[in-house]
Amino acid sequence: MSAQLLKQFISSLQQDVQRLDQLNQLLEQQYELMSQRDSTQLQQLNQQSLQLMTTLELSHNERDALLQQFGLQNNRDGMRQLVSRLPAPVQHGTRQLLQELTLKARLCHAQNEKSGKLLASQRQLMQKLTGMDSRTSYPAMPL
Repeated sequence: MSAQLLKQFISSLQQDVQRLDQLNQLLEQQYELMSQRDSTQLQQLNQQSLQLMTTLELSHNERDALLQQFGLQNNRDGMRQLVSRLPAPVQHGTRQLLQELTLKARLCHAQNEKSGKLLASQRQLMQKLTGMDSRTSYPAMPL
């Protein structure tokens, strides 16, 4: 197992923890802007969020490729095998990083769900106020 590739792998985990912190902040701002119905700033924020999510996806794909270079499957089992092969101090730190990454991803998911519920309730209110029963009744509204 190449030490350089291993450093790259762990560095990728660290960067993604930071990126997920940024994404969570953006998702919190998104919720506030949605609550305020500030579509101009919301569009800008959504672009930032999409760029960050694309970066996270690329980083994840690179780690999958690194797992394969280590001769492991690019799944949870492969990750466990990799961690188990690491020296004890590195193993502990890597486990902590993976736990933090998982936690932060769940936080982002929960924040995204919260925004989705807000959007759904806003649409229901619009339907009630306009008397339109289906979303096809107002096609000019983006879905």
